[in-house]
Amino acid sequence: PAPRPLVGAPPARPLPNVGYTGLLTDASGPFRSRAALGLVLVALGYLVVTTLLMDAGAAVSWLARGRHGSFSDGYALVASYGVVEGVAVVDLALASVVLVVLAVARWLNGRAPGWTCSVEGRLRPGLLGCCLVIGFVVLNAVYLLGGADRSGGSGPPEHAWIWVLLVLLTSPLQAAGEEFLFRGYVQQAVGALTGRTWAAVGASALVFALMHGTQNAALFIDRLGFGLVAGAVVVATGGLEASIAVHAANNVSSFCYAVAAGTVSQTRLIDESTWSTTAPNLVAYALCGALAVLAARLLGRRRTTGPGPV
Repeated sequence: PAPRPLVGAPPARPLPNVGYTGLLTDASGPFRSRAALGLVLVALGYLVVTTLLMDAGAAVSWLARGRHGSFSDGYALVASYGVVEGVAVVDLALASVVLVVLAVARWLNGRAPGWTCSVEGRLRPGLLGCCLVIGFVVLNAVYLLGGADRSGGSGPPEHAWIWVLLVLLTSPLQAAGEEFLFRGYVQQAVGALTGRTWAAVGASALVFALMHGTQNAALFIDRLGFGLVAGAVVVATGGLEASIAVHAANNVSSFCYAVAAGTVSQTRLIDESTWSTTAPNLVAYALCGALAVLAARLLGRRRTTGPGPV
């Protein structure tokens, strides 16, 4: 057969009997070159798109609020959730990475959008819904039963219902953006480059934790642990549904509690945690992961592509 072009690859189906981290591999010679170039393009696309959307959203906020102070001040308020529209601006900017990932996977790697979602070539709503319930129940149980410190806030902000509504509408999209980027493209691309599932899971978790910026050791381990569990669950369930659902449940719950306490900006800019908080969180992540894998088995979801042409 004629060699496929490096860029503009036509849609192709993954190899049979491969797991999630093998979905970008195929019989063509340059699939590793495509994976390496894809990582660069996704990173650049993420930086460009999120920067443009953040600048645009901050500009609209600054103008709508009467241009008080400098634009830099207005941008900082939006980025830190200091104003209610900041929730939507930041979350939608981060959610836009889904489009970047799908575009690179389609036009560079020759994979239809469904293959970024799962080994079945589609997003599986039943598993997504089950894992969303699992995430909300387990994470909130750990939070409430663990006696987390909810003091130190100033109480709910004015029009708190608007804050909660924006969190409910946009935080799941932001979580999906991060999962498509880290557990999705990064994990698949590193899997194509190395041929090792453990390397793909470990690399995506490490990049995920580092991308959160300045943080103390306890918070870094918390995020690294979430990334490792989420990556392993993606492999075990064959798709992104569980990691998206648990990530969304975590973010929605955290920011709804923050709205109630009046600590939204502090939660958004958190850069340190304690080991007494990290330890139960890691247990909760592991429990969510185990239950998600069980749900996938009960629902009969595949963890690899089919044995023949898929």
